[in-house]
Amino acid sequence: MELPLNHSTSRPVMIGMSAHGERSIRVNVLGSVRAWAGGRELDLGSPLQRAVLAVLALRANRPVSRSDLVDALWGEDLPPTAENSVHTYVKRLRQVLEPARAPRASSQILTSTVAGYVLQVSSHRLDAHLLDEHVSRARELRAADDAARMVKSLDAALKLYGGTPLSGIPGPFAEIERARLSELRCDLIEERGQAMLHLGHHAEIALEMPGLVNEYPLRESLRGLHMLALYRCGRRGEALAAFRDTRRVLIDELGVEPGHELKRKDFTSKSFLVMRCWNQTPWIWSLSQRGLAASRG
Repeated sequence: MELPLNHSTSRPVMIGMSAHGERSIRVNVLGSVRAWAGGRELDLGSPLQRAVLAVLALRANRPVSRSDLVDALWGEDLPPTAENSVHTYVKRLRQVLEPARAPRASSQILTSTVAGYVLQVSSHRLDAHLLDEHVSRARELRAADDAARMVKSLDAALKLYGGTPLSGIPGPFAEIERARLSELRCDLIEERGQAMLHLGHHAEIALEMPGLVNEYPLRESLRGLHMLALYRCGRRGEALAAFRDTRRVLIDELGVEPGHELKRKDFTSKSFLVMRCWNQTPWIWSLSQRGLAASRG
């Protein structure tokens, strides 16, 4: 199944207005797949029908063939009525999205082309596009060593998440997207934590991290952020206890020791303040080294 996708988000956003004056549509895809028109929530039907809308929303303004939709919903486990079912789901979605459309009038929101179905969406009104923008901007600001503005962009991106992506949506497409979007959220949380530590917000990160560690207990890099934040708050004993807990969890759950970058930390040494927490953080490493050099200046 090859469905190149935009990134998605969760906050309700407008999908636009038809040429017939149809009221603006809002859609959530990061969380439960839901839609609203004029403040009224729309009945999107069965989970599979919602799955069709999710695929079309993540491929907004590009055609999605019926065969791609079939693959997205069922993969290799096809029911005999798969293609007819997709046709029915699209027909019902058109009725839901444009209830005032005349029976034989062409849909202005969910159109048909030779190549497939297209959900017509203004890019600035699509949640997937908004997430892409915030993440791209954050990465640009990281490259420019602008940690403060990077945090603002990451905060905006993370606020778009409203729960488990595509919650309750069946099919291989949804499984893949749930994993991708959940991983993206973890990455953004880590990048935000790195930037916050560079800005000196150690106490805030020390307060936030326990909940995130509980949510992602095997995410070693989040535990590394927690340890570093505790140390920089002067809580060396708690930092060491956090390391010991990390080691216990990793051994019990995965049968492995913590990675080299965590194991080599010295909680009694000032060098810990500039040591990389893990291999994937060259940005915060370079900033910390630069700051140490300036302080010695």
